[in-house]
Amino acid sequence: MHNFDQDVVIVGAGPAGLSAAQMLGRARRRTLVLDSETPRNRFAEHMHAVVGFDGVSPAELRRRGREEAEAYGIAFRTAHVDRVAEVDGGLEVFLADGARITTRALIAATGVTDRLAPIPGLAERWGRTVLHCPYCHGWEVRDRRIGVLATSPLSLHQIELVRQWSPEVVAFTANLGDPADEVRERLHARGIRIVSAPVVEITGDGAAIDAAMTVVTADGERTVVDAVFTGGTLEPHDDFLADLALARAEGPVGSFIAVDAAGATSHPRVFAAGNVVTPMGNVPLSMGAGSMAGAAANGTLVAADAAAAVERRRGHAADWEARYAETDRVWSGHVNETTSAVIAELEARGALRAGTALDLGCGEGGDALWLAARGWTVTGVDLSATAIGRARDAARNARLDATFIAGEIDDADLGTFDLVTTSFLHSWDPEFSRITLLRAAMRHVAPGGRLLVVSHLGTPPAGHDHPPFATPAEERAALEPDPQVWEVELEEVRERATAATADAEPAHRTDGILLLRRRD
Repeated sequence: MHNFDQDVVIVGAGPAGLSAAQMLGRARRRTLVLDSETPRNRFAEHMHAVVGFDGVSPAELRRRGREEAEAYGIAFRTAHVDRVAEVDGGLEVFLADGARITTRALIAATGVTDRLAPIPGLAERWGRTVLHCPYCHGWEVRDRRIGVLATSPLSLHQIELVRQWSPEVVAFTANLGDPADEVRERLHARGIRIVSAPVVEITGDGAAIDAAMTVVTADGERTVVDAVFTGGTLEPHDDFLADLALARAEGPVGSFIAVDAAGATSHPRVFAAGNVVTPMGNVPLSMGAGSMAGAAANGTLVAADAAAAVERRRGHAADWEARYAETDRVWSGHVNETTSAVIAELEARGALRAGTALDLGCGEGGDALWLAARGWTVTGVDLSATAIGRARDAARNARLDATFIAGEIDDADLGTFDLVTTSFLHSWDPEFSRITLLRAAMRHVAPGGRLLVVSHLGTPPAGHDHPPFATPAEERAALEPDPQVWEVELEEVRERATAATADAEPAHRTDGILLLRRRD
């Protein structure tokens, strides 16, 4: 499968996904961001510890990020992804609405869900007075009465950490088990009160820091606090990738997709960034990881593009070789009539005299040998070894001195020439484009020398599946010759009477001529 809908699909439009999108947009990749619009930090009113965005709401960050990405051509779509499957050379993304999208690569930036303990009053206050990260929210509750609701032995670190922001800390330790004596001693030494009975409810307003709430425990004790820190069970949103059987890493907070420093997973075209793989990461960390994942995905596609280009280039050369090899002769062996006419006209008025010449796409050598017969020192270059072999034989039989090279124009150190010619050299392969070849030819024109381009013109005859030929003016515009360096000597369309082909189909009768002179 070669025609993919997207270069990259990003699932998730939080800090990681948006950062990846911006990198890919700037890299000119066709990128689609799919988002369910339920970000993890949607409950928070402000972000902190985000340089340049301190106090800005998460919603505003997402708005700005999306606006910036769209300016680079990134597309967004509200959607839920059901699953992802492999297809030839890429991936297929299945959406909940039944749609399918093919892509060369995918970045998962879907985050996690915080599953809080099933205590009445806890989830309702999440993101406002029930908090999870002291670095994100500790400053706002400094010197307040803070409770820490332990959910596992890992919560001991959170209890001690919160003490940095307030001297009034109450630790609800039922889920820690019975703290060891040295733990109790350490907490008491820091002035942290321990409540070991299980928490059964949180009551009171608690919608804002200055509206106190009450933590009720199973023994009936009621503790008034201004904020509660706790940690939920972290559930990564990665079920949609299950069919790819990605490698996972087991850690202290659960099982997550394993990634390297650039966000690469065990699948060569799947990357992941943000909380979906680093659940404890804050916004700046997620943004950095998203940028890395975007760059890594682009790097993977760059490598794939290069490999594909090599194969196409080899195929392009092989096609020409096959064309020459399947018959004893492809061309007449005579010089191109329009090419010879232009050169003869220049010579007749004394504007051109024999020197060194390069014929690009020389085929079986007709043009090159005509030049050699007129006293030019000629080099011919062509992709087909068979064509080059015939050109060499023809030169030997005609006792003409000409050099013929099988390969591309820059395969050898050719140097510069007084005249560079190319007749009917057409290509629509983006990896072997005609304009690129002509620009390479321009590099081989010596000061005072000329580039002569003769081309077919107009709509191709029936049975030829390629776009219309460009006019000389269109090709000059595409080549963008610097007027300080290049002079346009001839830019015209010329009619040429030729015989019909063997099957009676009229041959091309209109040629385009572009003659550029490199200033001394």
